[in-house]
Formats: sequence, structure tokens, C-alpha cells
Amino acid sequence: MQLSVRLVPVGETTLVVALTGELDSTTRPVLAAFLEPLPQSRVKYVVIAAADLWFCDLDGLEQLALTHSAMRRKGGGLVVAEARPSLLRLISLMAGQAEPIPAYPSMPEALAQTDVDVYEVSGPPTPVPRHMPVLRNVRTTPLGEDTRDRPRPARHHRPGEAPPGEARPGEARPGETPPDETPPDETLPALSLAVSRSRGLREQALRQRSTLTRQLLRTTQSRTLLLSARERCFASLEVLRTSRVSIRSAIDGQAAPPAPHVPGPHDGAHEDGVSGQERRHVDDRR
Repeated sequence: MQLSVRLVPVGETTLVVALTGELDSTTRPVLAAFLEPLPQSRVKYVVIAAADLWFCDLDGLEQLALTHSAMRRKGGGLVVAEARPSLLRLISLMAGQAEPIPAYPSMPEALAQTDVDVYEVSGPPTPVPRHMPVLRNVRTTPLGEDTRDRPRPARHHRPGEAPPGEARPGEARPGETPPDETPPDETLPALSLAVSRSRGLREQALRQRSTLTRQLLRTTQSRTLLLSARERCFASLEVLRTSRVSIRSAIDGQAAPPAPHVPGPHDGAHEDGVSGQERRHVDDRR
């Protein structure tokens, strides 16, 4: 179900809205998009041309009633012209529940309620009187006389007109094809060939576009995988750096091995307090 809306301004404050299709709850927003801004404009009179409106339900009529109320507050109004019998019955049923919407059988009657002064309907063109045929003077010939060998009178030609049987410069003789025109029999095959070639080029372009789109998608996926691998490599490198610092700290904190003992002058003392020198003196006395 579709609704076509066409706006035709016919006066300073009059707007004709031609509707084609079906007006219901589905297509009401389409009409509302055109009618709701009208109260804020200089338009005061709205004429709905409903000759091609095949169907209208309560939702569509409610939108027309809202616009009619808004136009009435501005001193104008909304009228319906050339409505179908089903729409007229619906308008008559809704007349008791809301402000009635005026309906007129023709467009001139509807426009007479607006600021349009004169609305003329273009009628058929006035026929131009034509003269009656007049017989020319016919030269009589005696019965039985042969006129084939009689010389014909010379014909006066208008300026720029070629004699009979001859063509003006740039024109072809009767029955001949102009030199700059292609015969129809040769034009059609060439046109068909051009159409087929254009279709082939179009299909080729579509295939190339599809191939490029697939390659772009694969490239994007590969780039995403590479970025993910790069992040993982950075995380692993950070872990290795942290482990290296921990190992170095553990190595630096480990106790160093004791240095080798060098005997000194007092290292020979025993628990009884006798030094090594005294012991040597005693041994010498012995």
C-alpha cells in the first residue's frame, strides 16, 4: 500500500494537495509529514484533491480533521474535492464526532471557498473554420486528341525551390537515402550491439566491484588478526621483562660465599689462653 502526495500552490495562501493511492494507518505518517508544517506557514486554505484516492480509513480522516482544525484557527480551513462515495460516507459519519470537513464534487467549487478569485477550466480548443474546396480551372481537351507530345507550360518556382525531379543542395532526391543518414535496417543492429555491449560492460563492472569488495573484506580481517597478534607479542614481551627483573633481583639478593681464612699471629691460641709463641718458647727449653 502506497500513497503519493503532490503539492500544487494555486494562490498566495491556498495549497492543493493531490492524493493518489491509499490513506490508512500505514501511510498516514507520509501525509502528516506534508500537512503538519502548514499551520506554521502562510497557507490558510488546503484543498484535498481526492479523485485518485482509492481508499481512506478513520486514521487518514483523523489526520485531515486535525489539519482542518489547525487551519480554522488561522482563519482558513481544509476542504475535500472530487471525493469518492466511500470517502463521502465516512466524512458524513464523522460529522457528528468532530468538526465536519466540507466536501465538494468538483475542484472549482472547492477553490471557490478559498482566496482564489477566478478558477478557469481549460476546455477544448475552438475549431478554426476552414474554407470550402474550390475546383481549379481545368483545361478541356477535344475528345481523341493525343496530349503526350504537347509541350507543357513552364512552371514558375518559388525562390529556393528546386525544379521537379531535382533536389536542392544538401537534400536527397525522392527515393534516395540522404548521404548523412543511416538506413533504418542498419541502425537497429548497431543499436542492439551497443545495448548488448553496454550490458556486458555493466556486468563486468559489477563482477569487479564484487571481487574488490571481497578482497577488501579479507584485507580487513587479516589486518585485525595482525593487530591482535601484535598485542599478544607486546604482552609476552612485558611478561619477559618482568621476569627478567625478578630474576635479577633474586640473584643480587643472594648471600655471597665466605672468603678463605688467612692465619694470623694470634690464630694459634687455644682455649687455655696460651699463644703459639709461648708454646714455641716452652718447647725450646725442653
